[in-house]
Amino acid sequence: MASALVKLSRASVILGEKLALDEVSWEVRKGQSWVIIGPNGSGKTTLLGVINGYNWPSQGEVTVLGQRFGNVDLRELRKKIGIVSSLMNQWFESNEKVLDVVVSGKYGSTKLWRAPAKGDFERARALLSTLGCAHCAGRSLKEVSQGERQKIVITRALMGRPRLLTLDEPCEGLDLRARESFLEGLAALSQQKAPTIIDVTHRTDEIPRGFTHALLLKEGKVVAAGKTEEVITGKNLSNCFDVSVRVKRFGGRFYTLVDELDYKRTPKE
Repeated sequence: MASALVKLSRASVILGEKLALDEVSWEVRKGQSWVIIGPNGSGKTTLLGVINGYNWPSQGEVTVLGQRFGNVDLRELRKKIGIVSSLMNQWFESNEKVLDVVVSGKYGSTKLWRAPAKGDFERARALLSTLGCAHCAGRSLKEVSQGERQKIVITRALMGRPRLLTLDEPCEGLDLRARESFLEGLAALSQQKAPTIIDVTHRTDEIPRGFTHALLLKEGKVVAAGKTEEVITGKNLSNCFDVSVRVKRFGGRFYTLVDELDYKRTPKE
């Protein structure tokens, strides 16, 4: 079996006086696509921060892309990881050209301060096409929708050919139509098996079709981890969110139904 791209062994993180992650052990392997789910304050973003080299474990071991924390320059490691967050939209001016924004990702800047290398714009157009945004190539950011902007930010992250792509609540702020279009683009990207994707959310209906694995977190601890269909169950989610729910699958997606009349009822699959 191939070595893990991400491996945490009893890793804990203390932020201020709070134990944000509590002895988390978890592995991500090449070809997998993971979703991390849990209520607010469960440690999802903290865990993503560990993977991206911004949160340092107070105990335990962390290895990312074969590099063990303590023996690696995290600045160099981050160059191999694509990071996407809805907050990144604030980095760019509305009159910036979409192609310039995408190509800037290769150079780790928010603007094109240098002449791009030969083939950069062609690669940017190809990536936009993969995510269904080829029509945005000739536009400025102010001429595209919020959902398209999210896809553009992902495309920008892919310009550096990362081995890992991490997304923190990427659907935040999107309306229904924009969200569904965005999730379809993410599903298509995951099917290519490269880069390996780790997506953070607190909603099961934001798990893209075809995502292979899921991790549930609660109060900094792992509730369940494994294949998506085995983890995203009524029993596990009821335990994770402290509310009795049932899970329905439709079109390759997972939807939760909350029993508002009897929260103590034994949950069903």
